[in-house]
Amino acid sequence: MTFEEALKHEENNEPVIYNNRKYYVVGYNKSADMFTIREVSGDPLFTVPIDAKVEELS
Repeated sequence: MTFEEALKHEENNEPVIYNNRKYYVVGYNKSADMFTIREVSGDPLFTVPIDAKVEELS
């Protein structure tokens, strides 16, 4: 996935795949090519955000 594709997922609130699980993109750091993602869950307050490289997302 490219940086721009991941941004579109964030803007449209669409999940991405990371380690065969669905996550929402909740933030990014363009200079480090890192995205902060949060697992899709019925209760998002109890999920821990993860930093992932853009090439690890699909």
